[in-house]
Amino acid sequence: ERKQATELSEVIRVARADVKKATAPLTSAAIHRKLTRLVGKQSLAKLDYIEFFDSKSLEPAKRVSRGTHLALAVSFGATRLIDNGRL
Repeated sequence: ERKQATELSEVIRVARADVKKATAPLTSAAIHRKLTRLVGKQSLAKLDYIEFFDSKSLEPAKRVSRGTHLALAVSFGATRLIDNGRL
């Protein structure tokens, strides 16, 4: 469980890299699908949620660009981890 749990930081790193190299805002649906596939590669991982939001208003973001925040929760066996980061 512990080894697979490091995947949360990798998910945030991948999202940041995608946003950084994008020339226009990404759709939250497209990046959500990519990150869901990434989490799904871990045998013990059970995704609870991935959300993109504006840090000031806390409103959900339909478009993801620099400054958008990402929050996610994933269970690994009996352990549920929550993380977030600015993209």
